[in-house]
Amino acid sequence: MELLKKNIHTERIKSKAFLQIPLETDINVSDAKPDVAKIIYDCGTIKVDEIKTGMNKIWVKGKLCYQILYQTESMLSNDNTLPNDNALSNNKGDKTLAGMDGEIPFMEEIYLDKLEGTDRVICKTNLDDMRIHIINSRKLSIQSVITLEPRVEESIAEELCVELDNTGDADQKLEYRKKSLEFLETIVKKRDLLRIHEETRLPAGMPDIGAALWKNAVISSINFRPMDEKLGITGELSVFIVYREDTSDRTNWYETVIPFNGNVECQNSREGMIADVSYEIGHEEITIREDSDGELRVISVETTVELEIKLYEKESTSIVADVYGVSCEVQAGIDSRQFRDLCTELNIEEKLTRSIKLEDADPKILQVCHSDARAKLAETTIRDGQLKLSGEIELQVLYASNENGGGLCPVRSIVPFEIARDIPDVDEEQLEQYSLSVWIPQQAVSIKDSSQLEWRGSINIKILIYNTKSEDILTELKIESINADVLEKLPGFAIYYVKPGDSLWQIGKKYYVSVGRIKEMNHLTEDEIKAGDKILIVK
Repeated sequence: MELLKKNIHTERIKSKAFLQIPLETDINVSDAKPDVAKIIYDCGTIKVDEIKTGMNKIWVKGKLCYQILYQTESMLSNDNTLPNDNALSNNKGDKTLAGMDGEIPFMEEIYLDKLEGTDRVICKTNLDDMRIHIINSRKLSIQSVITLEPRVEESIAEELCVELDNTGDADQKLEYRKKSLEFLETIVKKRDLLRIHEETRLPAGMPDIGAALWKNAVISSINFRPMDEKLGITGELSVFIVYREDTSDRTNWYETVIPFNGNVECQNSREGMIADVSYEIGHEEITIREDSDGELRVISVETTVELEIKLYEKESTSIVADVYGVSCEVQAGIDSRQFRDLCTELNIEEKLTRSIKLEDADPKILQVCHSDARAKLAETTIRDGQLKLSGEIELQVLYASNENGGGLCPVRSIVPFEIARDIPDVDEEQLEQYSLSVWIPQQAVSIKDSSQLEWRGSINIKILIYNTKSEDILTELKIESINADVLEKLPGFAIYYVKPGDSLWQIGKKYYVSVGRIKEMNHLTEDEIKAGDKILIVK
């Protein structure tokens, strides 16, 4: 008797951890930079450089990369004019802008249960908070809180018995039944890099770039589409620069959105697969270069996107669930195995608005320059068939003013949100296994009056919720001859009165008779029986 098996690949979370740590340091302003008068704008990102593994613990080495745009006082006389377009007057005595950046390294030891030295660890990071304070004109304090979420996903290869070769010896006649098993089969699991190299030019009429004070490019949206033998990637880069003009000492700014696309090879990928892809920004470089006329007007963005790719296919297959012998004694080896399945996939879009009112002491608004919105999820819960996502969006808005010498002025605000969706087939325990990505694809800031702004944007959330289910799997069979005492006790024929919960399978197993034989002797066309029925059993 041969078990005909099918090989499948699935996965499960072997171990995971959560660690929130503070990062604090004081930084000195470089001698080449002017004194700091006021922080105008800032941003930070967490980058993991290396993960070392040991027995039940890992060491995560990384850095907080920060960038600061600040205001300083020049030592010249004052001129409060504001030029046309985006340019800010930096004539004698005006407040000027300067930029600085740097890194704060960290190394953390994290306990991971069941971790072995050969396991590959994925570490998700998040910058929960970053605040920059001025100690004096030459020294700043950076206080931040970061989150590290390492996990190990274990790949599992399983053999499923899908059929029995029951064509052998008549003395080994078996009866078996099958059941349907639905699961996610892992088709692709790999790490890869997407290299983005895009360029944009300053619009006609804008002055050439002399010196860049702030350069920033972020992925505002990204989409992944499984295709034949590859993963297609499309998205948008939001680019913002603040610079000094080449022919004057004025400050200007420029922002734009650059679409990008690319693909990475994924063997066995096909259209229609489920894509669960997470990403982190790796190396990033923004350079200003000359165009064909020798003018500094081209902004070149080079960045690498580190991809953690998992492509699944939803499978449904029939497997052998149970077996007994009709002309022999059978001992079935049954083992419980775990399989991953997809409960639900949600793509949520929610529109949000926020009125931002300036403080009385803030300079009045002349023109909006730039806005930056970063979404932070505080809580994700599933209760009573409903998914709730709550958090806030941190807003930073730069605007131009012609008061107090002119210049760029910052305003910050918080947009709280709470989103609810009905998911009746998902329980709270399954929240332990989900994949979630959040981004803000669209945002705009308008001026309501000289002291009030209105922000409008949308938040997009994609969530894949999995569950792990246990199934009894036939792993082996041992076949022996029926004991003579057992044969002697079997009746030549019998009338069996069906009890509540009985099935033809149970009756056949008890009397060593196939289900087909019972149905034939009792003229049954269906497997359904009910309590009180009389079933004829013939040896």
